[in-house]
Amino acid sequence: MNDDSEYSQYQELVTFLRESGALGAGWRDAFLRTPRRLFVPEQIWIAAGPSGYRSVTERDAPEEWRAMVNADEPVVTQLDDGEDSGPGVATSSVSMPSLVGRMLAHLDVRDGIRSVLEIGSGWTTGLLCSRVGARHVVSVEIDPQVAARARKALALAGHVPVLVVGDGTRGFPERAPYDRVSSTAAVFRVPHAWVAQTKPGGVIVTPWGTPFCNAGLLKLHVCEGEEAEGRFVDSVSFMWVRGQRPRSQADADTSASGEARYGPSAMNPESALESVHAAFALGLRLPTVRYRVAWDNSDPRTTCRLVLWDIDGSRATVLLHDWKATDAVRQTGPRNVWDEATAARAWWESEGRPELTRFGVTATAAGQCVWLDRPSRVVTTMGLS
Repeated sequence: MNDDSEYSQYQELVTFLRESGALGAGWRDAFLRTPRRLFVPEQIWIAAGPSGYRSVTERDAPEEWRAMVNADEPVVTQLDDGEDSGPGVATSSVSMPSLVGRMLAHLDVRDGIRSVLEIGSGWTTGLLCSRVGARHVVSVEIDPQVAARARKALALAGHVPVLVVGDGTRGFPERAPYDRVSSTAAVFRVPHAWVAQTKPGGVIVTPWGTPFCNAGLLKLHVCEGEEAEGRFVDSVSFMWVRGQRPRSQADADTSASGEARYGPSAMNPESALESVHAAFALGLRLPTVRYRVAWDNSDPRTTCRLVLWDIDGSRATVLLHDWKATDAVRQTGPRNVWDEATAARAWWESEGRPELTRFGVTATAAGQCVWLDRPSRVVTTMGLS
Protein backbone atom coordinates (compact mmCIF):
# COMPACT_ATOMS: atom_id res chain seq x y z
CA MET A 1 0.00 0.00 0.00
CA ASN A 2 1.47 3.37 -0.96
CA ASP A 3 1.39 6.51 1.15
CA ASP A 4 -1.41 8.08 -0.91
CA SER A 5 -3.62 5.04 -0.41
CA GLU A 6 -2.94 4.96 3.31
CA TYR A 7 -3.67 8.68 3.69
CA SER A 8 -6.90 8.11 1.77
CA GLN A 9 -7.87 5.60 4.45
CA TYR A 10 -7.16 8.21 7.09
CA GLN A 11 -9.22 10.82 5.21
CA GLU A 12 -12.12 8.37 5.19
CA LEU A 13 -11.74 8.02 8.96
CA VAL A 14 -11.82 11.80 9.44
CA THR A 15 -14.87 12.04 7.18
CA PHE A 16 -16.59 9.39 9.30
CA LEU A 17 -15.75 11.27 12.47
CA ARG A 18 -17.14 14.51 11.07
CA GLU A 19 -20.36 12.93 9.74
CA SER A 20 -20.94 11.04 13.00
CA GLY A 21 -20.71 14.27 15.00
CA ALA A 22 -17.54 13.26 16.86
CA LEU A 23 -15.58 16.31 15.68
CA GLY A 24 -16.37 19.67 17.22
CA ALA A 25 -16.25 22.91 15.29
CA GLY A 26 -12.79 23.73 13.99
CA TRP A 27 -11.21 20.32 14.54
CA ARG A 28 -11.51 18.75 11.06
CA ASP A 29 -8.46 20.50 9.62
CA ALA A 30 -6.39 19.71 12.72
CA PHE A 31 -7.20 16.01 12.28
CA LEU A 32 -6.36 16.08 8.58
CA ARG A 33 -3.02 17.76 9.27
CA THR A 34 -2.13 15.24 11.97
CA PRO A 35 -2.16 11.66 10.64
CA ARG A 36 -2.64 9.14 13.40
CA ARG A 37 -0.03 6.76 11.96
CA LEU A 38 2.79 9.10 12.98
CA PHE A 39 1.99 8.42 16.63
CA VAL A 40 1.60 4.64 16.42
CA PRO A 41 4.77 2.57 16.97
CA GLU A 42 5.91 -0.19 14.64
CA GLN A 43 4.70 -2.82 17.12
CA ILE A 44 1.14 -2.77 18.45
CA TRP A 45 -0.96 -5.22 20.44
CA ILE A 46 -4.37 -6.61 19.48
CA ALA A 47 -6.75 -8.35 21.87
CA ALA A 48 -6.64 -12.14 21.49
CA GLY A 49 -9.36 -13.60 23.67
CA PRO A 50 -10.71 -12.38 27.02
CA SER A 51 -7.36 -11.94 28.76
CA GLY A 52 -4.49 -11.61 26.34
CA TYR A 53 -2.90 -9.75 23.43
CA ARG A 54 -0.99 -10.70 20.33
CA SER A 55 1.74 -8.65 18.73
CA VAL A 56 1.27 -7.09 15.28
CA THR A 57 4.09 -5.26 13.55
CA GLU A 58 4.04 -2.94 10.57
CA ARG A 59 6.88 -4.91 9.00
CA ASP A 60 5.34 -8.39 9.32
CA ALA A 61 1.64 -7.55 8.92
CA PRO A 62 1.45 -4.14 7.21
CA GLU A 63 -2.15 -4.41 6.04
CA GLU A 64 -3.46 -5.41 9.50
CA TRP A 65 -1.33 -2.74 11.17
CA ARG A 66 -2.58 0.01 8.84
CA ALA A 67 -6.18 -1.15 9.15
CA MET A 68 -5.98 -0.79 12.92
CA VAL A 69 -4.25 2.58 12.73
CA ASN A 70 -6.96 4.00 10.47
CA ALA A 71 -9.94 2.45 12.26
CA ASP A 72 -12.15 4.02 14.90
CA GLU A 73 -10.61 1.74 17.53
CA PRO A 74 -8.06 2.21 20.31
CA VAL A 75 -4.60 0.85 19.53
CA VAL A 76 -2.65 -0.70 22.41
CA THR A 77 0.97 0.40 22.14
CA GLN A 78 2.50 -0.92 25.37
CA LEU A 79 2.08 -3.78 27.83
CA ASP A 80 3.20 -3.84 31.46
CA ASP A 81 4.80 -0.37 31.41
CA GLY A 82 7.28 -1.70 28.86
CA GLU A 83 8.58 -4.56 31.04
CA ASP A 84 9.25 -7.76 29.10
CA SER A 85 8.28 -10.20 31.87
CA GLY A 86 4.93 -8.72 32.96
CA PRO A 87 1.49 -10.37 33.00
CA GLY A 88 0.38 -8.78 29.72
CA VAL A 89 -1.68 -5.80 30.93
CA ALA A 90 -2.22 -2.90 28.53
CA THR A 91 -0.58 0.24 29.94
CA SER A 92 -0.45 2.66 27.01
CA SER A 93 -2.50 3.22 23.88
CA VAL A 94 -3.45 5.59 21.11
CA SER A 95 -7.05 6.42 21.99
CA MET A 96 -10.14 5.70 19.92
CA PRO A 97 -10.47 8.55 17.36
CA SER A 98 -14.16 9.25 18.00
CA LEU A 99 -13.47 9.54 21.75
CA VAL A 100 -10.55 11.87 21.10
CA GLY A 101 -12.81 14.01 18.93
CA ARG A 102 -15.54 14.18 21.55
CA MET A 103 -13.07 15.00 24.32
CA LEU A 104 -11.51 17.80 22.33
CA ALA A 105 -14.94 19.18 21.51
CA HIS A 106 -15.74 19.33 25.24
CA LEU A 107 -12.46 21.18 25.84
CA ASP A 108 -14.04 24.27 24.23
CA VAL A 109 -10.91 25.36 22.39
CA ARG A 110 -11.62 28.69 20.70
CA ASP A 111 -9.80 31.72 19.36
CA GLY A 112 -7.73 33.38 22.04
CA ILE A 113 -6.71 30.16 23.83
CA ARG A 114 -3.04 30.63 24.55
CA SER A 115 -2.07 27.89 26.97
CA VAL A 116 -3.05 24.21 27.13
CA LEU A 117 -1.73 21.63 29.58
CA GLU A 118 -2.05 18.06 28.37
CA ILE A 119 -1.52 14.98 30.52
CA GLY A 120 -0.10 12.20 28.37
CA SER A 121 1.85 12.66 25.14
CA GLY A 122 0.99 11.41 21.68
CA TRP A 123 -1.60 11.91 18.96
CA THR A 124 -3.76 14.24 21.05
CA THR A 125 -0.69 16.40 21.61
CA GLY A 126 -0.28 16.71 17.88
CA LEU A 127 -3.93 17.58 17.38
CA LEU A 128 -3.73 20.31 20.03
CA CYS A 129 -0.57 21.69 18.43
CA SER A 130 -2.29 21.77 15.04
CA ARG A 131 -5.23 23.66 16.52
CA VAL A 132 -3.67 26.21 18.90
CA GLY A 133 0.03 26.18 17.92
CA ALA A 134 2.81 24.13 19.47
CA ARG A 135 4.19 27.09 21.44
CA HIS A 136 0.95 27.16 23.44
CA VAL A 137 0.97 23.45 24.38
CA VAL A 138 2.66 21.81 27.39
CA SER A 139 2.51 18.02 27.50
CA VAL A 140 3.53 15.95 30.53
CA GLU A 141 4.25 12.22 30.09
CA ILE A 142 5.37 9.93 32.91
CA ASP A 143 6.86 7.19 30.73
CA PRO A 144 10.25 8.12 29.20
CA GLN A 145 9.84 5.66 26.31
CA VAL A 146 6.40 6.97 25.42
CA ALA A 147 7.67 10.55 25.71
CA ALA A 148 10.62 9.85 23.39
CA ARG A 149 8.33 8.28 20.79
CA ALA A 150 5.93 11.23 21.04
CA ARG A 151 8.74 13.74 20.68
CA LYS A 152 9.91 12.07 17.46
CA ALA A 153 6.37 11.86 16.04
CA LEU A 154 5.63 15.48 16.89
CA ALA A 155 8.81 16.57 15.13
CA LEU A 156 7.76 14.63 12.02
CA ALA A 157 4.44 16.48 12.17
CA GLY A 158 6.29 19.78 12.45
CA HIS A 159 5.51 20.47 16.11
CA VAL A 160 7.82 21.30 19.00
CA PRO A 161 5.69 21.82 22.13
CA VAL A 162 7.04 21.81 25.67
CA LEU A 163 7.24 18.09 26.40
CA VAL A 164 8.02 17.19 30.01
CA VAL A 165 8.86 13.74 31.37
CA GLY A 166 7.25 13.60 34.79
CA ASP A 167 4.14 12.97 36.88
CA GLY A 168 1.24 14.63 35.11
CA THR A 169 -0.85 14.81 38.26
CA ARG A 170 1.54 17.54 39.44
CA GLY A 171 0.91 19.61 36.33
CA PHE A 172 3.69 21.94 35.21
CA PRO A 173 3.68 25.12 37.29
CA GLU A 174 6.52 26.72 35.34
CA ARG A 175 4.14 27.55 32.48
CA ALA A 176 0.95 28.10 34.49
CA PRO A 177 -1.70 29.41 34.48
CA TYR A 178 -3.44 27.50 31.69
CA ASP A 179 -6.63 28.19 29.78
CA ARG A 180 -7.34 24.48 29.32
CA VAL A 181 -6.22 21.20 30.88
CA SER A 182 -6.78 17.95 28.99
CA SER A 183 -5.95 14.48 30.29
CA THR A 184 -5.90 11.26 28.28
CA ALA A 185 -5.59 9.13 31.42
CA ALA A 186 -8.32 8.49 33.97
CA VAL A 187 -8.30 9.74 37.55
CA PHE A 188 -10.31 8.87 40.65
CA ARG A 189 -9.25 12.02 42.46
CA VAL A 190 -8.89 15.22 40.46
CA PRO A 191 -5.34 16.44 41.19
CA HIS A 192 -5.52 19.82 42.85
CA ALA A 193 -2.49 20.93 40.83
CA TRP A 194 -4.67 20.93 37.73
CA VAL A 195 -7.20 23.23 39.37
CA ALA A 196 -4.58 25.50 40.94
CA GLN A 197 -2.72 25.87 37.63
CA THR A 198 -5.82 26.75 35.58
CA LYS A 199 -7.08 30.29 35.13
CA PRO A 200 -10.50 31.15 36.60
CA GLY A 201 -12.93 30.54 33.76
CA GLY A 202 -10.72 27.78 32.37
CA VAL A 203 -11.81 24.24 31.57
CA ILE A 204 -10.47 20.84 32.65
CA VAL A 205 -11.52 17.71 30.76
CA THR A 206 -10.48 14.32 32.08
CA PRO A 207 -11.66 10.71 32.15
CA TRP A 208 -12.81 9.89 35.67
CA GLY A 209 -13.86 6.71 37.34
CA THR A 210 -13.94 4.55 40.44
CA PRO A 211 -12.18 1.22 40.92
CA PHE A 212 -15.60 -0.39 40.35
CA CYS A 213 -16.47 1.53 37.18
CA ASN A 214 -14.03 3.61 35.15
CA ALA A 215 -16.57 5.22 32.86
CA GLY A 216 -17.03 9.01 33.08
CA LEU A 217 -15.75 11.97 31.12
CA LEU A 218 -15.65 14.92 33.51
CA LYS A 219 -15.75 18.56 32.39
CA LEU A 220 -14.83 21.02 35.14
CA HIS A 221 -15.09 24.80 35.06
CA VAL A 222 -12.50 26.50 37.26
CA CYS A 223 -13.72 29.21 39.64
CA GLU A 224 -11.99 31.80 41.79
CA GLY A 225 -10.34 30.44 44.90
CA GLU A 226 -8.79 27.35 43.29
CA GLU A 227 -12.08 25.49 43.07
CA ALA A 228 -13.62 23.68 40.10
CA GLU A 229 -17.06 22.29 39.47
CA GLY A 230 -18.74 20.46 36.62
CA ARG A 231 -20.61 17.44 35.33
CA PHE A 232 -19.90 14.18 33.62
CA VAL A 233 -20.59 14.78 29.95
CA ASP A 234 -19.97 11.40 28.34
CA SER A 235 -19.26 7.73 28.97
CA VAL A 236 -15.64 6.82 28.23
CA SER A 237 -13.03 4.42 29.55
CA PHE A 238 -9.32 5.24 29.60
CA MET A 239 -6.25 3.77 31.27
CA TRP A 240 -5.50 5.17 34.71
CA VAL A 241 -2.80 7.64 35.59
CA ARG A 242 -0.14 5.47 37.14
CA GLY A 243 -0.35 6.96 40.62
CA GLN A 244 -4.08 6.19 40.90
CA ARG A 245 -4.29 2.69 39.46
CA PRO A 246 -6.59 0.42 41.49
CA ARG A 247 -5.13 -2.65 43.11
CA SER A 248 -4.63 -5.64 40.83
CA GLN A 249 -7.06 -8.53 40.42
CA ALA A 250 -4.68 -10.78 42.34
CA ASP A 251 -5.60 -8.91 45.50
CA ALA A 252 -9.10 -10.38 45.27
CA ASP A 253 -7.63 -13.75 46.17
CA THR A 254 -5.15 -12.64 48.83
CA SER A 255 -6.66 -9.76 50.80
CA ALA A 256 -9.59 -11.49 52.50
CA SER A 257 -9.35 -12.96 55.99
CA GLY A 258 -11.52 -13.97 58.91
CA GLU A 259 -14.54 -16.20 59.35
CA ALA A 260 -16.83 -16.49 56.33
CA ARG A 261 -20.47 -15.41 56.47
CA TYR A 262 -22.95 -17.14 54.14
CA GLY A 263 -26.44 -16.35 52.94
CA PRO A 264 -28.70 -15.86 49.93
CA SER A 265 -28.43 -12.78 47.73
CA ALA A 266 -31.20 -10.18 47.96
CA MET A 267 -30.69 -9.25 44.30
CA ASN A 268 -29.63 -10.84 41.06
CA PRO A 269 -25.87 -10.12 40.92
CA GLU A 270 -26.16 -9.28 37.23
CA SER A 271 -28.14 -6.20 38.31
CA ALA A 272 -24.95 -4.69 39.69
CA LEU A 273 -23.58 -4.61 36.14
CA GLU A 274 -26.85 -4.12 34.27
CA SER A 275 -25.61 -0.94 32.57
CA VAL A 276 -22.74 1.49 32.75
CA HIS A 277 -25.05 3.84 34.67
CA ALA A 278 -25.87 1.23 37.32
CA ALA A 279 -22.22 0.26 37.73
CA PHE A 280 -21.16 3.92 37.87
CA ALA A 281 -23.64 4.61 40.67
CA LEU A 282 -22.53 1.54 42.63
CA GLY A 283 -18.94 2.67 42.29
CA LEU A 284 -19.81 6.05 43.77
CA ARG A 285 -21.44 4.45 46.80
CA LEU A 286 -18.61 1.92 47.19
CA PRO A 287 -15.65 4.09 46.18
CA THR A 288 -12.88 1.65 47.18
CA VAL A 289 -14.44 -1.61 45.95
CA ARG A 290 -13.47 -3.53 42.82
CA TYR A 291 -15.04 -6.52 41.09
CA ARG A 292 -14.30 -9.27 38.62
CA VAL A 293 -16.06 -12.35 37.29
CA ALA A 294 -14.35 -15.56 38.39
CA TRP A 295 -14.76 -19.24 37.57
CA ASP A 296 -14.66 -22.03 40.16
CA ASN A 297 -14.39 -25.43 38.52
CA SER A 298 -14.60 -27.16 41.90
CA ASP A 299 -18.23 -26.08 42.39
CA PRO A 300 -20.61 -28.63 40.75
CA ARG A 301 -23.55 -26.15 40.67
CA THR A 302 -21.97 -23.34 38.75
CA THR A 303 -18.56 -22.12 37.71
CA CYS A 304 -19.30 -18.42 37.52
CA ARG A 305 -19.16 -15.98 40.41
CA LEU A 306 -19.04 -12.25 40.91
CA VAL A 307 -16.17 -11.29 43.23
CA LEU A 308 -15.99 -7.96 45.07
CA TRP A 309 -13.10 -6.83 47.24
CA ASP A 310 -11.94 -3.77 49.12
CA ILE A 311 -8.57 -2.44 50.20
CA ASP A 312 -9.39 -3.14 53.86
CA GLY A 313 -9.49 -6.93 53.32
CA SER A 314 -13.24 -7.30 52.83
CA ARG A 315 -14.31 -9.74 50.12
CA ALA A 316 -17.55 -11.19 48.77
CA THR A 317 -18.30 -13.86 46.21
CA VAL A 318 -21.78 -14.32 44.76
CA LEU A 319 -23.06 -17.10 42.52
CA LEU A 320 -24.27 -15.64 39.24
CA HIS A 321 -26.72 -18.53 38.99
CA ASP A 322 -28.65 -20.00 41.89
CA TRP A 323 -28.08 -16.68 43.69
CA LYS A 324 -31.01 -17.29 46.07
CA ALA A 325 -29.36 -20.38 47.57
CA THR A 326 -28.62 -20.25 51.28
CA ASP A 327 -24.87 -20.21 50.61
CA ALA A 328 -24.88 -18.19 47.38
CA VAL A 329 -23.08 -15.27 49.03
CA ARG A 330 -19.82 -15.69 50.92
CA GLN A 331 -18.48 -12.59 52.71
CA THR A 332 -15.27 -12.17 54.70
CA GLY A 333 -13.39 -9.29 56.26
CA PRO A 334 -14.64 -6.36 58.33
CA ARG A 335 -17.40 -5.31 55.89
CA ASN A 336 -20.25 -7.07 54.15
CA VAL A 337 -19.48 -5.56 50.78
CA TRP A 338 -22.20 -7.47 48.92
CA ASP A 339 -24.82 -6.15 51.31
CA GLU A 340 -23.46 -2.66 50.65
CA ALA A 341 -23.61 -3.24 46.89
CA THR A 342 -27.22 -4.37 47.21
CA ALA A 343 -28.08 -1.23 49.18
CA ALA A 344 -26.28 0.92 46.60
CA ARG A 345 -28.32 -0.59 43.79
CA ALA A 346 -31.52 0.05 45.76
CA TRP A 347 -30.45 3.68 46.24
CA TRP A 348 -29.88 4.05 42.49
CA GLU A 349 -33.35 2.66 41.84
CA SER A 350 -34.91 5.04 44.39
CA GLU A 351 -33.29 8.00 42.62
CA GLY A 352 -34.93 7.09 39.32
CA ARG A 353 -31.99 5.14 37.84
CA PRO A 354 -29.99 8.26 36.96
CA GLU A 355 -27.58 8.18 34.05
CA LEU A 356 -24.00 9.12 34.80
CA THR A 357 -24.46 12.54 33.16
CA ARG A 358 -26.69 13.54 36.08
CA PHE A 359 -23.68 13.36 38.40
CA GLY A 360 -21.05 16.03 38.92
CA VAL A 361 -17.93 16.87 40.92
CA THR A 362 -16.76 19.78 43.04
CA ALA A 363 -12.96 19.81 43.48
CA THR A 364 -11.19 21.98 46.06
CA ALA A 365 -7.84 22.07 47.83
CA ALA A 366 -9.29 19.79 50.54
CA GLY A 367 -10.52 17.09 48.17
CA GLN A 368 -13.60 16.46 46.07
CA CYS A 369 -17.24 15.55 46.39
CA VAL A 370 -19.45 13.84 43.86
CA TRP A 371 -23.07 14.94 43.68
CA LEU A 372 -26.32 14.07 41.94
CA ASP A 373 -28.16 16.77 39.95
CA ARG A 374 -26.83 19.67 42.05
CA PRO A 375 -23.87 20.27 44.36
CA SER A 376 -25.99 20.21 47.49
CA ARG A 377 -26.95 16.55 46.91
CA VAL A 378 -23.60 14.97 47.81
CA VAL A 379 -23.21 11.25 47.07
CA THR A 380 -19.65 10.73 48.27
CA THR A 381 -16.63 12.72 49.38
CA MET A 382 -12.95 11.95 49.32
CA GLY A 383 -9.80 13.75 50.38
CA LEU A 384 -6.69 14.18 48.31
CA SER A 385 -4.50 11.13 47.87
